[in-house]
Amino acid sequence: MPRMAAESSGESGWIVVIGGCLLAILALSVIIKLSNRHPGQTIVDYAIRLLGPKRYPLVGRLIGLPLFTTYFLYWAASTALIARSFGEVVVTNVLRETPLEVVILTMLFTGLFFVMHDEQVLVRVNEILLPIIVVPVVIIALSSLQSARLDNVLPIFSGNWLGLLKGVFYTAGSYLGFEMMSIFLANTEQGGKRMTAGIIGVAIPGFIYVLIVFSGISVFGVDELRILAWPTLELVKTSEAPGLILERLESAFLGVWVASVFTSVGNMYFAATIIATQAYKVKNRRWIAVLMLPVLYWFSMLPPSSQKLIEYQRLNIYLGMCIAYAVPVLLLLISFARGGRRPGKASP
Repeated sequence: MPRMAAESSGESGWIVVIGGCLLAILALSVIIKLSNRHPGQTIVDYAIRLLGPKRYPLVGRLIGLPLFTTYFLYWAASTALIARSFGEVVVTNVLRETPLEVVILTMLFTGLFFVMHDEQVLVRVNEILLPIIVVPVVIIALSSLQSARLDNVLPIFSGNWLGLLKGVFYTAGSYLGFEMMSIFLANTEQGGKRMTAGIIGVAIPGFIYVLIVFSGISVFGVDELRILAWPTLELVKTSEAPGLILERLESAFLGVWVASVFTSVGNMYFAATIIATQAYKVKNRRWIAVLMLPVLYWFSMLPPSSQKLIEYQRLNIYLGMCIAYAVPVLLLLISFARGGRRPGKASP
C-alpha cells in the first residue's frame, strides 16, 4: 500500500489513504444498511430474494450463483495470496533455510484448524488478537519517525487531481476485508451500534495506514518508496528501540505480523466456506474447508516470482473492489425498489 500510494500520488500519498478510508467506511455503511433491511440474513439469503421473483426463489438462486461464486473465488484467492506473501517475507528475512512450501502450508493448516470452529470462536480470536496487533504496530510506526525528513512530504498537494483520485481508488483496496460483514452481520443484533462499530472498525486500520504511509514517504522519499518490494518492513528496519532493547526491531514486527496474517487468512478462509455452504447448499462446511486446502496451496504457489505475486494481488484487489464497493450498492438500490423488509431484531 505505501508503494501504491507513492506511485499514484507522490508526496500526497498519505492524503489519499484518508480518502480510501472514507470510501471504505461508505461502502461498509451500505453493507450494514442492507443487513438492517434484511435482518438475520447473509448476502446469499437476501440476494436470492432480491434477484428473483418472490414466489420462485430458485430463479433468484440461479441468477445469483455467478455472484456468489465470485465472492467465493475472491475470498479463496485472497487466502492463498496472503499466505504466499507471508511465506515470501518470512523466507526472505527470517527463516532463509526453510522451504517456502513449508511456511505456506503451516499457515494454511493453522487457518484450517481455525475454520473448523464456529463463529463464536472466530469472534473471540479476533477480539483477543486486536490489541496484540494494533498497539505494537502503532508503536513501531511512531518509532520509525526518528529517521523522518519532513521535506520529503513536501509539497503536500501538487494539484494533480487525477493522481489523487487514482490513489484513493488504489488505497481503498487496502481496506478490503470489511465485505466479509455481508456474511457475519447475519449473526449480530440489530441496532445503531452496528454502524458505529463498523466506522470504528475501518477507522482503526485507517489511522495505522496513514501513519505508515506518512512515515514511509518522510523516511525514504517518494522515489525510493516506489521501488521497494516490502516498504513497511524496510521502514521497520530503519527504526531503533529506545535503549537498544531490541537491535532488530523487524523481528518483533514480524512476530506481530504473524498474528495479523493469521486473522486475515482465517477470516477469509472462514467466509469462503460459509458462502460456499449457503450458495451450493452443502451441509458440512468443514468438508469444504478440507477440500479447499490443496487448491489454496496450489494457487499460492502459482506466481513464479515476487513480481508476479504483486501482479496477482493487484488483479485480486480489482475483483475485490467490485464485490465490496459496487455489488452492495446495486443490491441496496434493488432492495429500495422492491420494498425490502423493515429493520427488526435478528436472532443472536
